[in-house]
Amino acid sequence: MFAQARKICLWSSNAGGRVRDNQSREEFDTALARIRHDIKGRLVIHGFFGNVTYRDVEAADQVLGGSTIEIAVKGRTAHRSFNRQEIEECRLRVRGAVLQGVIAMVDELSAPESDPSYGPKSAPVK
Repeated sequence: MFAQARKICLWSSNAGGRVRDNQSREEFDTALARIRHDIKGRLVIHGFFGNVTYRDVEAADQVLGGSTIEIAVKGRTAHRSFNRQEIEECRLRVRGAVLQGVIAMVDELSAPESDPSYGPKSAPVK
C-alpha cells in the first residue's frame, strides 16, 4: 500500500509540471489567436482577405522561444518574428511591438505594387 501511494505522489508531481507547461502554451496560443483576429480585422478595413500562419520558433532545450507570423494576401506575403514574451503580452489586447509589427505588415501589403515602368532606369548593358 505504501508503494502505491508513493507512485501516486510521484505521478502527481510530474503532472504538475505538465500542467504548468500546458497553461503556458494555452496563454501563448490564446495570444496568437487574438493577434490573428486583429490582423484579419485590419485586412478587412483595406478590403482584403488573407491567410495568417504561424511558425513556432524553438530556442535551446526545445523551449518555445516565439513565433513567426506570416500574412498572405493576393500573392504577396509579409512576415515578422516575435519572441514569446511579446506574444504572451497580447493575451488580452494586441499591443506593443506586436501591434507595431502587425500595422507594418498590413501597410506593406496594402501599399500599391511598384510599377517597373516608374522609378530609376538602369543603364543599358554594353
